[in-house]
Amino acid sequence: MSVNLPSIASCETLIGEIDHRLVAFFCEQAEGYDIPPAELYRLEGSMACLLALGLQSESQLKARLLELAAEYGDKALYERYKRDTRLYLHLAMKPAPVYPSTRSAN
Repeated sequence: MSVNLPSIASCETLIGEIDHRLVAFFCEQAEGYDIPPAELYRLEGSMACLLALGLQSESQLKARLLELAAEYGDKALYERYKRDTRLYLHLAMKPAPVYPSTRSAN
C-alpha cells in the first residue's frame, strides 16, 4: 500500500492559508469585529494540524502569534501571548456596551 504525500507546494499553500486566516483573526479583532467561536476553534485546529504534520514547529507558530499580537494588539495582548505556554488564540474584543433598563422591576 502506497501513500501519496502532499507536494511541497501544497504544504506551502496550506501554511500560507492558515497564516492568512491568523492575520484576519488579529485584524478583525483590532477593528472591533466579533469572532465566532467556530472560527476560533477551526483556526486553532488548523494550527494543531501544522504541528502534527511537522509543517511548522511550536516555536515558529508562537513567534508568529507574538508578531501578530504586537502588530494588531496592545501591550497587554502581546504580554498575554508571551506568558502563555500553550498555542491558543486569545479573544481580545472589547465588551459590548450594556445600557441599564429604564423600567424598574416590580
